[in-house]
Amino acid sequence: MDDNFYTRKDVDQSTVELTITIPRDAFDKSYKNLLEENTKKAQLNGFRKGKVPTDIVESQVSSSIKIETLEKLIPLYLATALQKEGLLPVAPPEYKDFPKLDGTEDITLTVLITIMPEFKLGDLKKINVQKQDAVITDEEINEVLTNIFKNNKTEFKEMNDEWAKETAKILKAEEVNNMQTLREYIKNVLKTQKEEALKHQLEEQVLEQAVKLSNISIPQPAIKYEAEERERSFEHDMQARQIKVEDFLKANDITIEKMRELWLEDAKQALETDAFLKAYMKERGIKFNDEDLAKKIEEIKKNAPKDTDPSIFEDEEWKEYIRRVSMKDLAFKRFIEEVVPK
Repeated sequence: MDDNFYTRKDVDQSTVELTITIPRDAFDKSYKNLLEENTKKAQLNGFRKGKVPTDIVESQVSSSIKIETLEKLIPLYLATALQKEGLLPVAPPEYKDFPKLDGTEDITLTVLITIMPEFKLGDLKKINVQKQDAVITDEEINEVLTNIFKNNKTEFKEMNDEWAKETAKILKAEEVNNMQTLREYIKNVLKTQKEEALKHQLEEQVLEQAVKLSNISIPQPAIKYEAEERERSFEHDMQARQIKVEDFLKANDITIEKMRELWLEDAKQALETDAFLKAYMKERGIKFNDEDLAKKIEEIKKNAPKDTDPSIFEDEEWKEYIRRVSMKDLAFKRFIEEVVPK
């Protein structure tokens, strides 16, 4: 393959235009090979299988084989060009036009490649959030007690100390022996839950501000592709569970249009977070080396179910996935420590 089979033009920060030329001799060679394969499989009245003359087969399937030839060659040439340019697409390539396949000239086609722009961190000192205390009211405690009383049938007709002791067994709360200690137990549980919810809410707020301060703007084709991936995953899950999509939508009182809106928003937020954390890792010099990866894998091994296939721990793609996830987790942790008030 000639090194000069393509040219590059940067359209904008997130779009690269590649003009690829497939030499006619390479196209013709691939075309003839596919034609021979089709000839061997061809069946026609008056001829034995595989004995149909090539010119007859070609007259019937020439156009489709030329398209098949192009579909076979494009990924090879495109992948080579992407590798040489160090480009990592974040959406499927977009072909500007369909090339002419007839004649003797080389095949030329133009492809638009969507890439993720390079982002710089904004001034994170401008992030402004306020921590909230997890306050639990008597009304909230009473509501939980009432729900427990209604949903767990016992011999007691009212909430008293004896009922509290019986309820403690259901809750596996050994420290509870009367109504007062039951109320304290519920208060502590509610406080822990609310603290965790407030923590996540605060993290979402600082992350949203950081994305805005860093001017993170995700290319629309990337958002669209990620949203479509979510839809495909949803359809596959429904099929695996033998549930019709329309039945699921009806049962949850939601339309597919609304689901697509939610997938788009979710994809946008996920890509923004990913882009910000990558920029944060780069500018803060956060590393996750092979030793760190080995420790993480050992930790996963210890907590893995006994019937886990051990070969997974040696799979290079899986290791790379663990590395990426671990780096993002580490970056997020460092980011929160930097910007959230103590």
